Amino acid sequence: MKHGTAVKGVAHRGFSSQAPENSRVAFAMAAEGDFYGIECDIWRTRDGQYVVSHDNQMERMYGQPWKITEKTYEEMRKYPMIRGSQAVKHPPQHMVLFTGYLSILAREETTHPVIELKMDYTAAQLREIVDLVKKYGLYDRTVFISLHPQVLVRLKEELHILPEHLQYVYGATAATKRLPVSMELEDWLGQYGFGLDARFTLITRGTVLRLHEKGLKVNVWTVNRPEDYEKMLSFGVDYITSNYHWNGIRRS
Repeated sequence: MKHGTAVKGVAHRGFSSQAPENSRVAFAMAAEGDFYGIECDIWRTRDGQYVVSHDNQMERMYGQPWKITEKTYEEMRKYPMIRGSQAVKHPPQHMVLFTGYLSILAREETTHPVIELKMDYTAAQLREIVDLVKKYGLYDRTVFISLHPQVLVRLKEELHILPEHLQYVYGATAATKRLPVSMELEDWLGQYGFGLDARFTLITRGTVLRLHEKGLKVNVWTVNRPEDYEKMLSFGVDYITSNYHWNGIRRS
């Protein structure tokens, strides 16, 4: 997705079709690939470090039976990723500090961080995260996303983050992954001014139209097939999050 086009392409966990997800190489490749945004997921370790991983559990990507939140960064950093797209083509990848992700995006003048806040962070912890984003000069182009509504409310009401920087993640839990976006959710988003970041199968053209009427943005994930990409284009969504780089069709 080229900059300046109507729909903004977001690299899901970095360029995760070409390198292991949430790895340094996946973020660097996405930054070089002219994506509008690069999404990551962050957790807080036992020693207060912020690290990048989709899962709290290390089993899937690292083969270790630990939770990130129960270990220090130093305890985890020596273990390489054992899975991920095209992993054999790249040097061994290790867990990335949040500051490592930010440093990669700070090299580019137009790439937008899309940061998923995976935990129910306190206001003090959120301030630490936001301060890091500001330290790297990325605040004005950052979008914070979360499936925890209270986290978004804290960002807006206690840290005074503008709502256009905030999106609610919908469809990521077992309870919601098959439930279409409801009118009640649309009303709640409108009340706070939050954008929607939804599983693409859970929205309709009407969802997008009604949210646009409220002045809200719509992001959809994870759109990896050409027919789904075209459908989301026809709905008029604002962001399309994908493992692939799009120029109208998927390129494997």
